[in-house]
Amino acid sequence: MIRHGLRHVSVPLITLIAAQFVALMEGVVVVETIFGWPGIGHALVHAVFHRDVPMVQGTALVMGSAFVLVNAIADITTRLIDPRAPSQ
Repeated sequence: MIRHGLRHVSVPLITLIAAQFVALMEGVVVVETIFGWPGIGHALVHAVFHRDVPMVQGTALVMGSAFVLVNAIADITTRLIDPRAPSQ
């Protein structure tokens, strides 16, 4: 079961975990704003309200880079686990 089943189950599982991480990062902005926690989402909201363009660009760059990095890691891991998986 572990040898044959886990290999086929892990490919969609890794993709789902990567997608959930991206959704988690999107929700950070809302949660940090509501509860007033200091973080990148809270800083982004304050930068938008104060029209701080370099800060908005920086936080967007960091969050976008995190999304790309997570998806790249998920794709590489998927390819290592199952080389037969179709390329996108």
